[in-house]
Amino acid sequence: MVASYDVLFTSILKKRRKAVKTIYLVTHGPTFSNTSDPVMAPEGRNMIESLKKKLPEYLPDGPAEVFAGTGRRQWQVAQILGFTADQVIFSDIWGGAATIGDCKDVIILGHGLSINRKNYLSIQDIQPYGKKVAALPDKALICSGRPVLVRLGMREENCSSGALYALHVQDGEKVEIELLIPGVCLLEQMEQK
Repeated sequence: MVASYDVLFTSILKKRRKAVKTIYLVTHGPTFSNTSDPVMAPEGRNMIESLKKKLPEYLPDGPAEVFAGTGRRQWQVAQILGFTADQVIFSDIWGGAATIGDCKDVIILGHGLSINRKNYLSIQDIQPYGKKVAALPDKALICSGRPVLVRLGMREENCSSGALYALHVQDGEKVEIELLIPGVCLLEQMEQK
């Protein structure tokens, strides 16, 4: 199945095309809910600590460059992985301070205003996203969250938080998403409450 924006998902493909390059993505773990610009909860921090131990298996020489969103939880991921602010390239394109509220239909903006999710367009407005990912150097590392995956065409309910992904750039802006180390599905947890 090919999703919008020509994204190929490894869970569906039987054969993997040879990647031109691979970008790695670490998604932040669970955060304290219902706060603006949230930080990761202890459970989320522990998930990233666990990923830190496994990251050298995929990036034995370290990442070519490190990118992070501008929210506190994205910065926490970079810090836990051992990077300083001078080693990280920050951009809202990799995530910001806004977060899901106490239900999946509410977004809390970084300054605290709660809005209806249909009025929040940041995920859709940053296109063509595959081209932006494809422009990163081989073996780059992104410290972010689910919006990176959603912008590449993955359904939000299939995205894993506190996880390690490989984004295999095929050609142009085609990106194959591979879940290397799973985390948790925060939307499922939210629906169970």
